[in-house]
Amino acid sequence: MKRIWLALPIIIVALLASCSTTRVLLQTAPTTPHGTVASPALPLSSLADWQNTEVPQIRAALERTIYGAFPQNLRLTQQDKTPLDGTFFGDSAHITLQTLVITNPATGAARTFGLVIARPVGAPPDIPVIMMENFCPNTAVFPIPQIPKPGGDYMSCDGKGLMSRAIGYFFGRYIATPPTAMIMGRGYALASVFPSEFIPDSAAGGVRTLNTVFADQDPASRTRAIMAWAAGYSLLSEYLKTNEGFAKTIAYGHSRYAKAALVAAAFDPTIDAVVAHQSGTGGASLSKDKTGEGIASISKNYPHWFLPKFATYEKNKAALPVDQHQLLALIAPRPIFLGNARRDVWSDPNGAFRAAQAASIAYGLYGSQGLRQKTLKDFDASADIAFWLRPGTHGVVKEDWPAFLEFLDAHFKK
Repeated sequence: MKRIWLALPIIIVALLASCSTTRVLLQTAPTTPHGTVASPALPLSSLADWQNTEVPQIRAALERTIYGAFPQNLRLTQQDKTPLDGTFFGDSAHITLQTLVITNPATGAARTFGLVIARPVGAPPDIPVIMMENFCPNTAVFPIPQIPKPGGDYMSCDGKGLMSRAIGYFFGRYIATPPTAMIMGRGYALASVFPSEFIPDSAAGGVRTLNTVFADQDPASRTRAIMAWAAGYSLLSEYLKTNEGFAKTIAYGHSRYAKAALVAAAFDPTIDAVVAHQSGTGGASLSKDKTGEGIASISKNYPHWFLPKFATYEKNKAALPVDQHQLLALIAPRPIFLGNARRDVWSDPNGAFRAAQAASIAYGLYGSQGLRQKTLKDFDASADIAFWLRPGTHGVVKEDWPAFLEFLDAHFKK
């Protein structure tokens, strides 16, 4: 019996290794890129042709094939605004609570959500602001008693329950709560929203809400959740510049919200930079020649994220009319940070690096090199496409925010 118990871990590992998904999770990303060249290749055109012809065509292909329509006429209005008395996070931040409403005039549908803004104490009003869409409600992002909890059945992420502690253990200390005092000390504001208050991040609730809010659209190309969350970044960028006086907006997101941050910047030129951490499939990682999460798998697990049409290309990826290097190219010449981890092969760092290589052609049209790194590990914070590869797995850990801030300093404190 003792021998059986001693052999049990080996048996479990062997069984897990027989699963293709687990084999991917046990792999390590390469430090030198390899694979086929991203296709279709970006045209070596003039800047005028790129802006006037290629950009609209790529956006249209992304809308038809992957994300659904980018909603053009949504309205964002303020319902209330409450500055909190005193200072927070070691006297580093002033906190303001707001309630905002997104309305689609075509359907009359309205969604209410909370916005929390943290400003560095003593900073001028026109500093850059990092816009954050988060997995957890604002009560977890900024653990302050005055912040109200959202309605609905959401995981609290307050750190008190077993699930919250498990999430923090597996996905890192900053998966829910960023190092606010560190960020304030570097001169950046934070604007935090919980995107599930707009479009719920669940298969049934997400699809139902999308069908209600965007009932005016053709169902075949109706806005999906990644695109809707991208529209949220876009609306927030305009609001923060117009109503709050911020000079620059940075779209920050991890995993699914990293996908949304990239899409937002690709469709909205008012967003000044992107920090997309471990965006994976449907984000920075190429779809046609990839390791890790497949487009059919992600579409099955998260049917509200992408158009159903996207999954149909799994068996014939060569037929995809658009790929993720083109998404990155639409952001040129603005700075992009692509965060990755060696053991997060599910998010395919190699595919994201090759997408960045291919997207650099568009940056060249604006006089930039885009990605300057030769390997995945040669982090260059000052490049307009900066690629970060750390040890570890999927999550936001202590090494990540210093790298994010080094990148932002290189581009906003010149």
